[in-house]
Amino acid sequence: MSGHRSLDGFSELKADLDRLLGKVEALATVLEDQGEKLGRLAERTATLEQLGQETKLVVEAWTTAKASLRFMKWLAGMAAAITGMVAAIKGWPHK
Repeated sequence: MSGHRSLDGFSELKADLDRLLGKVEALATVLEDQGEKLGRLAERTATLEQLGQETKLVVEAWTTAKASLRFMKWLAGMAAAITGMVAAIKGWPHK
């Protein structure tokens, strides 16, 4: 009788270990899938960071262009004012 019991115990233990092995394999598959998803997420994050840097460069270039245009406008105003003062001093409007 004791030999029959130990065979039943081993059979149950084997069945339990097989179920546990199946669960571990399923968990490994899920972890592998999650690893792939994290890899794709990292790629997307890198792309977004690159786009952010490019957007920053465009904004900086636009800001620089606006500042340059303001300076040119100011410079043209100064040139017109100086030309007007020189003309006024020489009496140009009264000739």
